[in-house]
Formats: sequence, C-alpha cells, structure tokens
Amino acid sequence: MGIDFQMHRASANMAKGFRQFQKADNQLAKGKVDSAVKHYDKGLNCFATAEDHLAKAEDDAYSKAGKEVDKGNKELKKSIDEYGKGSVDSAERHYESAMNSYDEALDLID
Repeated sequence: MGIDFQMHRASANMAKGFRQFQKADNQLAKGKVDSAVKHYDKGLNCFATAEDHLAKAEDDAYSKAGKEVDKGNKELKKSIDEYGKGSVDSAERHYESAMNSYDEALDLID
C-alpha cells in the first residue's frame, strides 16, 4: 500500500493505543479494575496493529529499494556499453543516473 500510508496507519494506531491506556488509568484510579483491564487490552491490540503496519512499511521499503538497485544496475550497464562505444558524455549521464538510483535505494533502507 505504500510506505507513507503504512507509517500513517501505524501512527494512528499508536495514538489510539495511548488513548486506551489513558482511559485504563482513569478507570483504575476510580477502582474499576475490570474496565481498566478492558482498556489495557484494547490499547495492546492497537499497538499490535501498529506493529503490523510498521512491518508492512519495512517490506514496502525493501521492495522499492530492490527496484531502485535493479534500475541502477541497468543504468550502469548502459554506461559501460556507451563508454565502450566511445560515447563518454552518454556514459557519464547513465553513470550519474545509476548512482542516483543506488542513493535512492540506500535512503529507503537506511
């Protein structure tokens, strides 16, 4: 679904989890232990869901990074081919494009 979407969903679920913990604390202060436990459970479930979204974001980032590495490899091959033909300017453009793709990949997994 996309890295940013998954990160947003994780943040939203963490906020919901914290809110449930606040409600649990409030109920506990009133001596309502059963109600507090229910809110703590809801909060923990929200954090579990957030963790799932973070794992999906990580998977999406690695997948996208792999595509960038592949793109960089193709550009590097073009650069080598152009250099072999004596077209130094074209080889340099492809080389720069390859390095940019590699940088994108590293930024995603850094």
